[in-house]
Amino acid sequence: MKESSANVIAAESDNLPDDVEEKLTKETSPLISATPTSSPVGILHRTPSVTSSSGEAGLGRIQLTLRYSVPRQRLTVVVNQVANLPLKDPSNIPDPYVKLYLLPERAKDSKRKTSVIKDNCNPMFDEKFEYLISQGELNSQQLEVTVCTQKQLFYTSSNVMGQVIIDFSQWNLMQPLSSWFDLQPEK
Repeated sequence: MKESSANVIAAESDNLPDDVEEKLTKETSPLISATPTSSPVGILHRTPSVTSSSGEAGLGRIQLTLRYSVPRQRLTVVVNQVANLPLKDPSNIPDPYVKLYLLPERAKDSKRKTSVIKDNCNPMFDEKFEYLISQGELNSQQLEVTVCTQKQLFYTSSNVMGQVIIDFSQWNLMQPLSSWFDLQPEK
């Protein structure tokens, strides 16, 4: 699941000369394009272009930023965006949102939820959530990330579009991590 290429490019986009910005755009991989976010420090995130994959299972992908603060004992999860959600019926465009739960407990107080983005297969969320968790407990926890739609889909009785489970023991969260994760069928 880990991607070897860097997922975050730091640059002061406002300070770049036009020729450098144009060169960055031209030299970007054809499957990935660099686009600025509303970040105050001018961070450029790599985002899928129109020709990008819909993930291994064809259910889309989600970009998350994860980091852990030892002094604050806080896990921060930023739901950045979802890309390439499948559209099986053009007259029924999903209204996606993202739910987060800490596992293995899946306790109600660990539930977090983004806002709903209406009629969108490529929603941008940029919403931050925090969990109070000790460093010792972190490696025994997982994060269940589920992309749902507020609309009932015609082809299924569930509103779940896909999910990913992130095992914190597999990642070094002491450094901020921004990565794309392929959505899988609900387990």
